[in-house]
Amino acid sequence: MYSLDVNFLNDRQDRTVEVRSTRRSSAAVPVGDRRPLLFGLAAGLAAVALVAGYWLVLRNQVKELQARSAELDQEIAQVQSQLQELSGIQAQIAAVEAEIQAFVSIFDQILPWSALLQDLRNNTPARVQIETLSQTAGETLSNQGAVEPPVAGGIELVGKACSFDDVNDFLLLLQRSPLLDGNSVRLVSSQRPEEPIPEEEGNCPGTPPGAPEFLVDYT
Repeated sequence: MYSLDVNFLNDRQDRTVEVRSTRRSSAAVPVGDRRPLLFGLAAGLAAVALVAGYWLVLRNQVKELQARSAELDQEIAQVQSQLQELSGIQAQIAAVEAEIQAFVSIFDQILPWSALLQDLRNNTPARVQIETLSQTAGETLSNQGAVEPPVAGGIELVGKACSFDDVNDFLLLLQRSPLLDGNSVRLVSSQRPEEPIPEEEGNCPGTPPGAPEFLVDYT
């Protein structure tokens, strides 16, 4: 038979050493790779930097747009001032054109009147005298709707003639004038007074000296 010598103390010490060695070995184990954490931190910082840079860019764009808006406001103010000045110039031009048109219309009226006076001077016989020449107003339109058109304005001659024949001759000359409407030229009235004209006022051309003169008033 064999006998066993077991030393429990030695076994305990060995186990204690083993436990200590196990603790030391477990403390020496590395925690892990930190590169993903660093990469994540770098990515976060990059995102923050990107946002900050984008904010700065937008801020600069806002400042540029504000400056451009101020410039445009100044340009708009200048344009409005120029438009007001242009409106004033156009009003002056319109006033000048109206004055020119008024002068043209007056000139157009003067020319026919001067031509008419010259025509009357050339066609008035020696035995006919024109005392007054006036312009007559035309008839106004009525609201009842007349069938015939209203009579337009014209001229009226009042004077004296040596005889009724002289008045008729003058009437025919006026009807043949190119400046007058022959159909509208008519004799309104003609009469001879009973009293002869005094000799000191003169005689009609072609009348024998001493013969009584009876002038005819015509219109």
